[in-house]
Amino acid sequence: MALGILEILFIILIITAVITLVLLHRRKGGSGNSIFIINMLLGIFVSYLAFTALPTSYTGQRVLATAWGLIAVLAVVLKLTNQKLITVSKVLLTIAIIGGLAQLLS
Repeated sequence: MALGILEILFIILIITAVITLVLLHRRKGGSGNSIFIINMLLGIFVSYLAFTALPTSYTGQRVLATAWGLIAVLAVVLKLTNQKLITVSKVLLTIAIIGGLAQLLS
């Protein structure tokens, strides 16, 4: 019973990630800072879930899970400080979210 609920929550998490990433990469005239912040929070949340899902003896995997969250934060800082690197920051944010979800899946 509990594993079924976890599966449903994981599917909801994946659907949320897909929707926010589509909104992130959609071409629109505005700056979209709110979408970037929402994606950063999602990336940090996925990183936190991947970090806490691992036992304490898996140090390398836990460091990798932390790195996904740091990449998400770095992407938003990069976007807010340098407007020329918006595409790079979008790619970094996408990598952070997909990497965290892939780590949760394995």
